[in-house]
Amino acid sequence: MTVAAALAVGAALVASGAFAALRGGGAPRQLVALPVLGAGAAIALAGAARLAAGRADPDSGQELAALVAVAALAATILGVAWARRGAAR
Repeated sequence: MTVAAALAVGAALVASGAFAALRGGGAPRQLVALPVLGAGAAIALAGAARLAAGRADPDSGQELAALVAVAALAATILGVAWARRGAAR
């Protein structure tokens, strides 16, 4: 698996886990979203660590991990906005 694929899959899992947690449905649905969030974060951080191991600058992996976290948050915000728009119609 390439670094880009690991980061994309990790960001998608984090976004879908956060979306499932924020969607509602009570505590059981929010608890089910926790493993998805953890798996997405682990995959994204593993991809960022793999990138950092191959670079001369060790801080590039940390910067990329922060970028993945921001991208996942942005995807979650968009998903929640689209879901609210669909529920309002």
